[in-house]
Amino acid sequence: MIAYFRLFRADAALIAFVSYLIGVKLAGSIHWSDLGAAALITFISTNFIYSFNSWADRRIDAVNKPWRAIPSGRLAAKKAFVYSMILLVLAVVYPFFIAHNLLTLLLFQLLPALGLLYSARPFSFRRYSILSTLTISSGLITPLMLGYFMNTAETRLLPLFLGLFFYCMSVVPLKDIEDAEGDRAFGIRNLYLHYGDKLPQFSVVALIANLVLVCFAPLPKILKLCAAIILMSTILCIAIFYFYRLNIKKLYGVIIRTVIALAIIMIIFLCRR
Repeated sequence: MIAYFRLFRADAALIAFVSYLIGVKLAGSIHWSDLGAAALITFISTNFIYSFNSWADRRIDAVNKPWRAIPSGRLAAKKAFVYSMILLVLAVVYPFFIAHNLLTLLLFQLLPALGLLYSARPFSFRRYSILSTLTISSGLITPLMLGYFMNTAETRLLPLFLGLFFYCMSVVPLKDIEDAEGDRAFGIRNLYLHYGDKLPQFSVVALIANLVLVCFAPLPKILKLCAAIILMSTILCIAIFYFYRLNIKKLYGVIIRTVIALAIIMIIFLCRR
C-alpha cells in the first residue's frame, strides 16, 4: 500500500490543495465543503495525473529518478497502471456529483484530460517541450480556477488567472533541467538540452515582463502585492542559483517549495483579513 502512495507526489498534492482553497478564499469564505472538494481534487484528480505519468514514464524515470516506486521495483508497472485507471474513472465520475454548473464540470474534467494528453500515447505531449509546458501550466492553474468558480460566477479575477498561467509558462520549462539526462536518452525535445544555461535567463526575462503586467493589471492592490512577491521570490531563486553556481538540477524543486510556502502564508493572511 505504501508503494501506491509513492506514486503520489507531495509537492503536487499540496499545490493543488492550497490552490483550490486560495481560489475559494478569493471568491468568499472557506467552508468544510470546500475542504472536501479540495481533498477530492488532490487525492483523485491530481493523484491520477501523477500516478499515470509515473507508469507512462517508468523507463525515463529509471534514468532520471530511479528511486521512484516503479523503477526501484517497489511497485509493479501493471499494478501502477490498474491503480491509475481506477483513479481515472473516479476523476471522471465524481465531478458530476459536486460541480455547480457546466463551467466547473468542464474544469473538473480538464484535469484527467490533461493527464491523458500529457502522458498517454498517441498524444504524449510530454515529448514536445511547448505542448508539455502548456499542459503542465494548465494543470497547475485549474484547481485555483475551480476553487473560485465553484463559489462565484464573477469574472473580475480573470486577469489574475491569466497572469498566473503566464507565470507557470515562465517557470515550468525549468523542470526540463532535472529531466535532461533521461530526455536525451529517449529523444525527447527538452528545452534545456536546446538552450542550455540560457534557459533560466529566458525565464527571468519572462518573469520580469509578467511583473510589469501585474503592476498594470485591473486587480485589487492586495492581489497585486501577493503576485509581485511570488514573482520576485522566483526571480531571486534563479539569481541565487545562477550567480552562486549551485546545482541547477535542484532549481525547479526549490522554486516549487518556495511558492508553496508563500501560498500557505498568503492563504493564512487572507483568511485573517
